[in-house]
Amino acid sequence: RERIVGMIERVVSDYVRAATTGPPSEWDIDQLWTALSTLYSVTLAKPTGITTEIDPRKLAADLVADALAAYETREQELGSEVVRELERRVLLSVLDRKWREHLYEMDYLREGIGLRAYSQRDPLVEYQREGFELFNAMMEGIAEESVGYLFNIEVQVTEDAHAEDGIVLNA
Repeated sequence: RERIVGMIERVVSDYVRAATTGPPSEWDIDQLWTALSTLYSVTLAKPTGITTEIDPRKLAADLVADALAAYETREQELGSEVVRELERRVLLSVLDRKWREHLYEMDYLREGIGLRAYSQRDPLVEYQREGFELFNAMMEGIAEESVGYLFNIEVQVTEDAHAEDGIVLNA
């Protein structure tokens, strides 16, 4: 649960940070609300008016609190035991898929890294740097997808003996 709460906080904060980068005239609050509503049902009213009046830190804190309240509501609706099982399954599934994709990307990077020597760059240093960037992107993707699934996946609790733990997940 603590990891999932941390993921929710990080993903929502990253969304706000990405939307409020640069001068306030370039902020895209509509895009932020669209992105957040793909994750969960935002209950806060979208800020209107002049963006210079918006404090990004307060907006991030309010949206994180809203997302955590939405997750708390979902946990109360489903029950904590079901939500813990849901968290385990979703995180394992997303982690497995993202890790396989990362390994394919690292193989692709390894095949093309020798070309860096032509531009007077050390291939080993470039491989390490780009591998680190790919790893960080994978970790962000795991958090974002996991949060999206946890808020949006349909859960049916059944007494079916064939369903593992009596929980059926429908994406």
